[in-house]
Amino acid sequence: MRDETIEKIYAGFLGMDAGMRLGAPVESPYWTYDRLKEYFGDIRDYVREYRHYAADDDVNGPVIFLRSLTDCGPDFTAEDAGETWLNYTRKGRGMFWWGGEDMSTEHRAYMNLKRGIKAPESGSIAQNGRVAAEQIGGQIFIDTWGFINPGDPERAAEFARRAASVSHDGEGLHGAAFMAAAIAAAFTCSTVDEILDTALTVIPADCDYRRVVDGVRAFHAAHPEDFRACRDYVDREWGADKYPGYCHIVPNGGICALALLYGGGELGRCIEIAVMCGFDTDCNASSVGSITGVLHGLEGVPRRYRAPINDGVVLSSASGYLNMLDSAAFAKELAALACSLRGEELPGWVRRARPGEMLMDFELPGSTHSLELSDHAAHELRNVEGKAHTGRRCLEMMIDGKVPTPADLFFKGCYVRSDFSDERYSPVFSPRVCPGQRISCWMRSEQTAEAAITVTPYLTTAMGGQRMELPPVVLPEGEWTEIAFAVPELTGDQVHDVGWTIAIDPAVKPWTYGKVYIDDITVSGPMDYTIDPAIQRVEFEQVTPFSFNDADGALEDGMLVLRTEGEGQAFTGNYYMRDQVVKGWLTPGSGTGAMLLLRGQGCRRFYALGLDGPGRAVIARYDSGVWTELASAGFPWEKDEEYILKAEAVGERLTLSVDGQILLTAEDSRFAYGMAGICHQSAGESRWGMFHIAGTV
Repeated sequence: MRDETIEKIYAGFLGMDAGMRLGAPVESPYWTYDRLKEYFGDIRDYVREYRHYAADDDVNGPVIFLRSLTDCGPDFTAEDAGETWLNYTRKGRGMFWWGGEDMSTEHRAYMNLKRGIKAPESGSIAQNGRVAAEQIGGQIFIDTWGFINPGDPERAAEFARRAASVSHDGEGLHGAAFMAAAIAAAFTCSTVDEILDTALTVIPADCDYRRVVDGVRAFHAAHPEDFRACRDYVDREWGADKYPGYCHIVPNGGICALALLYGGGELGRCIEIAVMCGFDTDCNASSVGSITGVLHGLEGVPRRYRAPINDGVVLSSASGYLNMLDSAAFAKELAALACSLRGEELPGWVRRARPGEMLMDFELPGSTHSLELSDHAAHELRNVEGKAHTGRRCLEMMIDGKVPTPADLFFKGCYVRSDFSDERYSPVFSPRVCPGQRISCWMRSEQTAEAAITVTPYLTTAMGGQRMELPPVVLPEGEWTEIAFAVPELTGDQVHDVGWTIAIDPAVKPWTYGKVYIDDITVSGPMDYTIDPAIQRVEFEQVTPFSFNDADGALEDGMLVLRTEGEGQAFTGNYYMRDQVVKGWLTPGSGTGAMLLLRGQGCRRFYALGLDGPGRAVIARYDSGVWTELASAGFPWEKDEEYILKAEAVGERLTLSVDGQILLTAEDSRFAYGMAGICHQSAGESRWGMFHIAGTV
């Protein structure tokens, strides 16, 4: 695969994110077309600043629903895609808009799946009616199918149709195929007209989606300077009076074509026009951002839109670990999928972290891997070529010697509510960095005068806000130096920030400037840590650091309380933990018992070990809605008594111990890795004290 193609994948994902961030603040019905025009006029930049941007369905869907392919292979079916929805979506929380089954197509499709109606019937016109099936969701979850099929619009369209059929039908599938094909075509086309010509070949000649695109193109040819006149044409000829529902795909498809044409394919102007036209502002802007990002590559992504993204993307799936996404690292994963589908090899410079670990190598131009500088730092951070520890690129940090204020360089081990300006789509988080793991960073200094630059690694905790500094390192001038340390035990708290304080020796005379180069940051190795519910908080309607599915969680008397009306789970930890030991202090309440959860790969795939049924202990597997008992034994447990449960998964061997006594063992090879957690198999309440989690990746 050519380097240019990988960079275009990255640019497309950044463009999608930029369009989403630009349009999201004005997505609500309050922001009508006229109000947008009156209040903002000619939009030329983000209309709102965020500390960090919370999750959005326009990124949840493209990232998470792609796992239909990664979990099931390229021959995945619509039914597989529906299972992906159930596995990664927390019922009623995050992922997409839960606006009620009569309003939200995705809400209705999810509930159809829960009722046992499999895809594609779950999204069909026959099941839901034409209006629901043809809303905009068909085209807003499909960007990644285009990214992984560069130059192959036919296969991109086929993948998109399969995936979109979980929730959509009719024009909804035509829009999905069209957008995926347009993104794929942008890798090899040179103009917007070529992209549109190619994308139209994958949808029927007599469908309304084609008619609206053709109509916009004809209007543009006759009136090439006035996008607002074209917007009025779309509203007049293709508006909500003709295409009812909360957000129909046909008029929004017209707005996307309008934005591409009147913006001339320039990413910034295209997403600005898409937002100024109203309709579904974030969805349309993210779609045209994907297309134009691919079309012109990284050089075409304006700095004003790229810099605030800082490679950081937040999701709201069932896995708090997967919800912290690094755009640059994800672009490499998309490129690897594209190569696999094409039977090609990745270039040698593309290094990827092992699943469950982290690698920040800054090899993609402009990449930052979400590194931040403290607000008080009078310094600059940029991606540069030719100075790297390994490969071609690294980060360069300029230090103003006249203002020798120490600078904190850091990344997030996990997020907390105060990191965000809003609560869109209820994100939840489990740390990417845990006690026991090894953090390594390579640094090198250059300076205009002899003066020691000291680097002090540090961590901050998520709940207590404690700052823990580790032994400082003096950088030898001009020599790459590894700064490595093991994350210490945090007494039940989580890692919030991982950072390095970079300071000039205050005893020496100030000098003009210096530079510190940063490269090859890694997080690796086994983890061994505790979670203390007594110091956790309820954030985004969840208990940190857990994500709840079909369950409610609370903190009472220093304990985590799990309440369910049927089956329900709470997940935490690294998604890719393999061998693992999980210990939990359990006090059963109402219901038939409670269990620890091992190797959870989502809401539909995990092992459960614990108390289930009167006087019973079990080891069970839950797979795609089916419980399979692997082992059981009598155990006379009592309500309101405390028990120490210990669940182990080593290779294919599963072991359950209660109060230090091994009760059960079983062998099973279905799940090789996954999250930890707790669960109920039926309605009930349980109370949990401390948790201890140890695992390898």
